[in-house]
Amino acid sequence: MARRHNLIFFIIFAVFFGFLLVTGEPISVGDTFQYESQMVMREPIYALLIQVLRFVSPKDHYWLIIILQNILAIAANTVFIAWIRKRFGLNVWVSLLFTAILLVPHIMTPIFASTHLVLTNALMTEGILFSLYPLAMMCLMNMLWSGKAVGRESLTTIGLFLLLSLIRGQMMVLFVVWFLVAFVLAVKNAVKDRKNTFDLAENIAKRGFLAAVAVFIIAFAARSVLIRVYNYCEQGLFVETASGKAMSFANILYVADRSDGDAIAEDALRQLFYEMYDAADADKMNYKYAKKGILNSAAYHEKCHDELNFTYFGEPAKRYVGETRGIYTDRYQELMIAVDGVAVQLSSALMPQVLGRYIQNYITVITLGFIRTVAYEHPLLAWYALLIYIVAVVLTIVLWKKDHESMAAAFMAVMLVTIVGNVCATALMIQCISRYMIYNLPLFYMAGFLELLELFGVKSRKAS
Repeated sequence: MARRHNLIFFIIFAVFFGFLLVTGEPISVGDTFQYESQMVMREPIYALLIQVLRFVSPKDHYWLIIILQNILAIAANTVFIAWIRKRFGLNVWVSLLFTAILLVPHIMTPIFASTHLVLTNALMTEGILFSLYPLAMMCLMNMLWSGKAVGRESLTTIGLFLLLSLIRGQMMVLFVVWFLVAFVLAVKNAVKDRKNTFDLAENIAKRGFLAAVAVFIIAFAARSVLIRVYNYCEQGLFVETASGKAMSFANILYVADRSDGDAIAEDALRQLFYEMYDAADADKMNYKYAKKGILNSAAYHEKCHDELNFTYFGEPAKRYVGETRGIYTDRYQELMIAVDGVAVQLSSALMPQVLGRYIQNYITVITLGFIRTVAYEHPLLAWYALLIYIVAVVLTIVLWKKDHESMAAAFMAVMLVTIVGNVCATALMIQCISRYMIYNLPLFYMAGFLELLELFGVKSRKAS
């Protein structure tokens, strides 16, 4: 019976993503060229995917990519629905609701996002990440419910997280979520086994904490080595992914005042900052020109960020690197690495001067990020988002008080931690646009619905 019902969900996904495929076409975006050229500014997996499919069909590789992306979406979403039905014993009607919820990002982005992208037809990392992400969370929950800080489930999970981080750097936050789950499991098991207060710390170590620390460090190191080896093989440069520091500096430039440049000791670098600041300020690309209100401030920062990064910082910084280090566009990969270095120098000098304004702006950016994770940005929906987060936290506490082994509460707790990590980490680098935020939207609402079912004692018919 369960297999027959799972076939229903497979058909739904096949029809939905099949329709997107046959009625659409490959969508090239600003990042596509960088992936296709295996540039050091991008992680390796998607670039390698393009490379392989271009070898298979030089003329039609874009079509092969979106065919693969839509097939992956069908398969991954079917697997996730089958898993959650079995784990929570969901009946067909609840499963159909969850099927619809899984499709929300693929409906919201074309309609509401400024890019209007069909995710599975776009030639960018989101084309595969939105399909793989629920599977990653599935593995994380299996790890949690296994009760082992380090075991088969936890190693599978960190391995999948490593893969996702090699597709998009944003996914590195999942390493931290993994470690927190492993720590909680180690402490939980240690508390159960403790004989007295003095041996609790020793029990935590024995129950997997030290092993989790080792795995965590190895995962980060492995990612660094793999990226460096990839960049060396492709570009002859044994370096990490470049451009992240430049993106981060755009946030500092946005909140800077001209007088902050006095803190830059090196004359040439100080003059470079003044050039950047004056050009940006003349075009009102600065916090001072934002309208009052948190959402207005966040929206204005979002409008300015990319221009600050690529135009007001990027172009003068490239010229500065050429003049001071003799690296020009004919050595483009090295140039972008050097530009990142300029961003580090400027950030180090300016951050102490702008820290207060930076924190204030950061709060406005993460506020919009939290809203976009669960809703659309609108003053009324901002209050809805606040309410729904409060409800989620309260439900989780209530269910845990009733039953410390509540699966729904555990699911929601993990989702809340993951949302906080994703929003706060993304805001450090770039603006919290919708397609960076809504990875967790379907899973958050599923966890909330499961909590309501558990709270009111509604028993779904067991999926057989």
